[in-house]
Amino acid sequence: MPSSVDYLRRLRTPAPVADRDAAGPGVTVLVPTYTAPETDRIESLRLCADSVLRGGPARSGLPVSFVVVDNGLSPAAARRLGALLAATGRPHHIVRSPSRPPGDRYTAAQARNAGLAHLAGLPADSPLRHRYLLFLDDDTALAPDALELLIATLETRRQAVAACPRVVPVADPARWLHRPRPGPASAAVRLPGALRDGEYDLLSTTSHGSLVTGRTVGLLVRQGPVLASIRRHGPLFYEATPYGSTEDILVMAVLSHLGELWSVPAAEVADETRKTPGTTRAQQYKWGYDHAWLSRAMSDAGLLRPGVHTLSWAPGHGWRYTRHAWGPVTGFLINPDELTLGHRMLSALTEQRSVAAGLFGPRAGQITAGTRLLGRILRRWRTGPAPEVETHRPDLPPLAGRDWAGLRDGLDALIGHLAGNAVGSLDNRPGPDGVPLCFLYGARQPAVQGAPALTTQTTS
Repeated sequence: MPSSVDYLRRLRTPAPVADRDAAGPGVTVLVPTYTAPETDRIESLRLCADSVLRGGPARSGLPVSFVVVDNGLSPAAARRLGALLAATGRPHHIVRSPSRPPGDRYTAAQARNAGLAHLAGLPADSPLRHRYLLFLDDDTALAPDALELLIATLETRRQAVAACPRVVPVADPARWLHRPRPGPASAAVRLPGALRDGEYDLLSTTSHGSLVTGRTVGLLVRQGPVLASIRRHGPLFYEATPYGSTEDILVMAVLSHLGELWSVPAAEVADETRKTPGTTRAQQYKWGYDHAWLSRAMSDAGLLRPGVHTLSWAPGHGWRYTRHAWGPVTGFLINPDELTLGHRMLSALTEQRSVAAGLFGPRAGQITAGTRLLGRILRRWRTGPAPEVETHRPDLPPLAGRDWAGLRDGLDALIGHLAGNAVGSLDNRPGPDGVPLCFLYGARQPAVQGAPALTTQTTS
């Protein structure tokens, strides 16, 4: 298997492959699943499969098959999964993960790569192979017309390799499926992608990811070129992040070498949110840590320009990009005003050791030290010399207010994410003055609904 550095360096060089749409019409659904103590993921997978079959395929007779990766199922859950798939009446296969210590499981990236490796080894006429490949999680559900809309996007745009739905975080996907249907949605738009002049735009990918590259959940791709790329160049998903929580942050750059990326806002997929503030903090911590860790890995691979890159929001003017020269440092600051607020909150939460331990458990000491480092970096950024580069980013939509009512966009999510950034940056290599040679701070930024479409095109 190629090393993580090989994978990242591969992003810089277009690697066109043949084998476009070699298989017949239809959809292969790839889903990883595992046994979790807090929820019945087999039951949520049942809802996921039903949402696929009761939508477009039920009306059109479209061939559908399922490839499910056993990503750490208990014996009882594995039996239930077999019965569930048999009841669909569709071709299916369970890819079983290799044995490993009890309680361990693949990351989502490793699980999806295992399923893709199985598909790549099948003949084109296998009942599991079809023209299109749909990535879903076991806690997601497609709106009734979503699959038809995604297929139509790829059918009418021959240069497109992937179509992304709009991902809607919800507490109860079953209830969401029975909600009143929304009104007309925005038309499909080509995504700009994360590659800009041979470098990776980590700043806008972490701040506006779904509007720049899309999401893996609900992603529909042309199966032929994707499997041909895997056979020739290795795994599609990056497996090296410490927490394995950002499996879709790099895959779109790989796909952009194979064709255009399109967003289809009218196609919706529900993604079940965490149930409690504590589990939300833990999830967001992992995302924040991996984003900061990627700043080092991608810098080592030559994908990032040195300097401190910043996105600042100015009401009435939009997003402003600046780059400051800090010697060998490569850093990223997303919305410094919000980072200042986050630093104050984390400072207050970590001031008392017992309070910090209650919120963050054994990570409390690292979060405390990482919060102090964040304060040093913000002070240096605010009081340092003027930027070398300053420009506007009209391709990024206007900033919207955060919806503090929901867990994923609530206060616990922001605190958890910035805590992960703080520790991930702290763990990167320190420079001569104690500032890490690579760092990243900043959460996803909410966008105004119905904002103008992005206009910057992918550079490959």
